[in-house]
Amino acid sequence: MVDITFCRSEDRRLDRTGLHYRSMSSTWTLPDDLQAPTIVPEFPASGEPLPRHWSLCFGCGDDQPSGIQMTFVVGDGASVVGRFEVARRYQGGPGVIHGGILGTAFDEAQGMACRSVALAVVTAHLEIDFARPIPLDSTLEITAKVDGTVRRKVYTSAEARIVAGPGADPDVVVGTSRGLFLVIDQTHFEKVKSMVDAVPAAAGTAAEASSF
Repeated sequence: MVDITFCRSEDRRLDRTGLHYRSMSSTWTLPDDLQAPTIVPEFPASGEPLPRHWSLCFGCGDDQPSGIQMTFVVGDGASVVGRFEVARRYQGGPGVIHGGILGTAFDEAQGMACRSVALAVVTAHLEIDFARPIPLDSTLEITAKVDGTVRRKVYTSAEARIVAGPGADPDVVVGTSRGLFLVIDQTHFEKVKSMVDAVPAAAGTAAEASSF
């Protein structure tokens, strides 16, 4: 489920494209009993690449040609930094990214950040603010972090910036997101691990799915 909250504001800014974008706000609040994230020993050190979690994932899989194939490095603490190229096939409005692709990238980045505190998670709630248009052929960088945990719940946040190509300005946040993820065990995918791409998986692929 994705909640998108728009808020009217008297302060309407004129973007470089000539379009007005209203400032946005969210009702998102963190729980009072939030615990600081405890990083698991398996999580790589800051600056190291973070391996994909599943080769056929639309967000990060290198064996998924139709996906966005995000790459990640570990940031400071319980955070990650991901990048991908805004290919022309991801077009929504004329010349800009489809909002669903940005949502996918935010989901992927925050899920990857959760690997700092848990071996596997699934998305329970995702909230996005689309602040500025993101041109095709640009490079988008998303920084995501774990804000804290409450038992099985992992609370996250993320920011997106254009760091190369059209519209590049690494100081400008073009979108933000907040998420709630749930820690799962390996039995979560037992019922579906034998079905990859809607056909029974080969033995090797099924084994990888079981370790998702």
